[in-house]
Amino acid sequence: MGQEHHNTEEGKWKQISEKERYKIEALYQQGLSAVEIGRSLSPKRDRRTIEREIRRGLILQRKSDLREELVYLADAGQRVHDEKASNKGRGLKIGHDHELAKYLEQKIGEDKWSPDAAIGFIKAQSLQFSVNLCTKTVYNYIDKGIFLGISNNDLWVKKDGVKRGYKKIRTVALNNKNGKSITERPKEVDERTEQGHWEIDLVVGKQGTKPAILTLVERKSRKSLYVLVKNKTQKEVVAAIKRARRRVGGNFSEVFKTITADNGSEFLDSDAIKEAAKCDEVYYAHPYSSWERGSNENGNRILRRFVPKGTDIGKLTSIELQRIEDWVNNYPRRILGYKSANQMTAC
Repeated sequence: MGQEHHNTEEGKWKQISEKERYKIEALYQQGLSAVEIGRSLSPKRDRRTIEREIRRGLILQRKSDLREELVYLADAGQRVHDEKASNKGRGLKIGHDHELAKYLEQKIGEDKWSPDAAIGFIKAQSLQFSVNLCTKTVYNYIDKGIFLGISNNDLWVKKDGVKRGYKKIRTVALNNKNGKSITERPKEVDERTEQGHWEIDLVVGKQGTKPAILTLVERKSRKSLYVLVKNKTQKEVVAAIKRARRRVGGNFSEVFKTITADNGSEFLDSDAIKEAAKCDEVYYAHPYSSWERGSNENGNRILRRFVPKGTDIGKLTSIELQRIEDWVNNYPRRILGYKSANQMTAC
């Protein structure tokens, strides 16, 4: 079945009975798989239904030799079923759309998408399922353990929807009095009306180690470029920018038009950065104003999913970093209408 059409025709669904649970227990003890158990029942049951039931009735049992192992017991499964039945309100909206459940489990559990990205991508691509879910409903289902193999541990940090307030700072960095201020950026840079304007930063590793990751994020498309650097020196940063430029290729004057940085000492040589990137200008944000480089800050937050604080970046290979970069640039973003950065740059 193609991804474009996920509707399935099934017979009338019926909950697993207590009698069936004892059959499942016997078959499970014989070592049959979930697929084989489902085929042995009458009516036949979907593999996912059997897997959920087994998970519901698993208990830790001590054997005669004092070893402990997980076993499925029908009465345990029935007890959990009865408890949930007495507590539940109306039926789940997802019903028995196994294709949608499988799709969400794949995207959220394995591909590491957020629930919002998965739901938004479904709508943006007009994928067809028998029911429609909103992001909040998916979060609620994850809280309740509805999806197989997905828990809140698989999610990004949940946000309360309240945007953080920032106080604008209009002071000049004492260590960078000659740098061009962000207030001098052209209108097309601030308003993201054209591509070619980047924000730059360094993501540092484990305390006491020198290697870091140079991150470049294009403001309009949110395309990210990651380059490993040996240390936080101007020389290393300039060399890394040159490597990033060579990787991108194309017309440098179109790919890199401007770069916006903070006032870290590693970025203060604006002439060297302009030469390395072949860009027109380097602008500097105000001190203690990370919000002025919001694309970069948000991009770094995504990168931290794969490179958490405390990671020894010196052990990260270029191949592993490229894999992370590819994931980020192929990830559908709400702000882009659930298109990816790669799709935006291809437009």
